[in-house]
Amino acid sequence: MEPRPPSLRELAAKLGVSHATVSMALRNHPSISAATRERVQALARRMNYRGNILVSALLTQVRRRRVNATGEVIAMLVEGTGLQHAPAVAAVWDTTRQRARQIGLKLEFFPLGHRGKDAASVGRVLFNRGIRGLIIPPMPLDLLPLQIDWSLHAVVAVGYSFQQQAMHRVANAHFSGLLTCHRELRSAGRRRIGCVLRRDEDERSLHYWQAAALCAPRLHGGAAIPPLMLSDPPDEAAFDTWFRRHRPDAVIGNHPDYALGWLRSRRLRVPAEVGYATLDWVSDASIPGIRQSWEGIFMTAVDQLAGELARNEFGLPPTPRTTLVEGCWVAGGV
Repeated sequence: MEPRPPSLRELAAKLGVSHATVSMALRNHPSISAATRERVQALARRMNYRGNILVSALLTQVRRRRVNATGEVIAMLVEGTGLQHAPAVAAVWDTTRQRARQIGLKLEFFPLGHRGKDAASVGRVLFNRGIRGLIIPPMPLDLLPLQIDWSLHAVVAVGYSFQQQAMHRVANAHFSGLLTCHRELRSAGRRRIGCVLRRDEDERSLHYWQAAALCAPRLHGGAAIPPLMLSDPPDEAAFDTWFRRHRPDAVIGNHPDYALGWLRSRRLRVPAEVGYATLDWVSDASIPGIRQSWEGIFMTAVDQLAGELARNEFGLPPTPRTTLVEGCWVAGGV
């Protein structure tokens, strides 16, 4: 039989400190010295201490005299002044909030201001309200350094765009998604498959799309065509030069699918003359591609954050983990 995990008071007795000290040390409270925090957390790991996410949340709220009957509040930090500036979050907000409710959490969003300029004041609000869990959704690449005390929070990032701190992440499986597009186009008889990517989107995917575009011909065959990396704003002339030089019989692009529009503007029949697949399929039934599971990605982030809270894992992790969520292939004319 598995031994019973110790209670917080039993940990305190073994360490010769108060249970309040143990509780704050497990939450990385700044009033507890680093040496004491390390000693408490080391014993908790050895004795397989398991915190209770709901009890811990309630005690935090009682201490701050702000009891929330609907469950512990977790925060979604969004750039700008509201969800209207975070369309990726707005599109999945209802399902993500519902998932949080299913596991006893209440999700709220906190606007960081333009490029994150209000992060310091948001951090104070999070501390004063006793909010321990944070989700960092996709952020602008030119985000200002976020002035937040990460040691006080359990944190999960969505995607790779927020790179200021190393933390646990949940992301789309970009590499396998592009390989799937290439494989499906090859199965349809395409031999010269080119890839058109925007530089900023490739950077936000940690260059996994570009890496997969270079790797795909070696795995699935076909001509090795260098991917076209578009600047911002996308340059149609650069696409025209690339297309005439390499003569692809299929193109892999990404939403909003500039390359598809340029192909059609040249009166090329898609897919009869040139095949096409998109890496972020939205709603065009006439083209195939990868439907990224954004709802699944955000719900997985909530699940992962709940696990961190239950295990009292606060602060930036020594060994960050990335959880990949696969998209699904949507068939169409290729």
